[in-house]
Amino acid sequence: MHNQQNIWNMILAFRSTKYTQSILKSCYEANGIKESEALAFQNTYPFIYYLEHGEKYFTQVKNSPIEIKPVLLFYGMVQLMKACLLMKDPYYPETSQVLAHGVTTRKRKKSQYIFLDDEVKIQKNGLLSHFSNKMFHVKQFSSEKYKMRLLLRQIWEMHSLFMQIENKKKPYSVRISSADFQISTGILDEYQFGLSSFCSYISERSKLTFQPITEKQSNSYLTLTANSSISPIQCHPFLYAGNGEYYLSPYKSDLLDVPEIIIHYLILYNLSMICRYETEWWGELFHHYPENDYPFINNFLAVATEKVPLLLFTLINKQTTFK
Repeated sequence: MHNQQNIWNMILAFRSTKYTQSILKSCYEANGIKESEALAFQNTYPFIYYLEHGEKYFTQVKNSPIEIKPVLLFYGMVQLMKACLLMKDPYYPETSQVLAHGVTTRKRKKSQYIFLDDEVKIQKNGLLSHFSNKMFHVKQFSSEKYKMRLLLRQIWEMHSLFMQIENKKKPYSVRISSADFQISTGILDEYQFGLSSFCSYISERSKLTFQPITEKQSNSYLTLTANSSISPIQCHPFLYAGNGEYYLSPYKSDLLDVPEIIIHYLILYNLSMICRYETEWWGELFHHYPENDYPFINNFLAVATEKVPLLLFTLINKQTTFK
């Protein structure tokens, strides 16, 4: 994983209005948008300020008490997402609808509340659906509601805690070479699938289509080929572990069709709401460590501090290839 300073060095080039304007113009031209030069000129400063504002939130996280980190991380993430959107949508925000967060939390029960069992609901309109549509061409998700435990299990760095605290199995390592994927044959027993059913199942939850390479099968490994390679920003249902390493959950019920950056948004939204409006429960969490929530929340906040900017800058850098 990159350290924070390296991540924020990625925005240095955008502190040139000339460079930023040329990048935005190229993005708009690549998307067939008319008046690309005028729109790029108009959006240059908003784009730079979104990045700078996001950086300020994230850099404050390091020196802030954990109790307020969710708010800083969530709003820092929102600023970086707006910068991403401005590369695809020169008219953002075109309506007030896209300014809403696009996700809600359920009304909490005051007694015996457990964060891992809490859930969020995705709304039809708002920043989340607009971002998903523009950046990933996902107009709606297969499920409206997601539990925190399931969302946390989409993040590789959370699995060591699940193994330790909830006695879960270790994810399977996935060797990837271009568009070829190699996974232990043990995954078929875990999922109780044949090879073709397994390919269909992960294809349904991915942006890719997987097929077995018949001549490369062995007793130890499955070898699959996809119609394209994967990237850290859109590798679901595989788990991105950094340094080009990917894994797959041993539980087929874990597999979602949601990009990891969206997962972070959903969890951070919920935590930022809890920290602002469920003050009593939030205070108890850091003094009495009830249930298993504290280790998961603490670890997630540390992961999100580094991984959210990394994933969003990977998304931004992907757009700059149009230049």
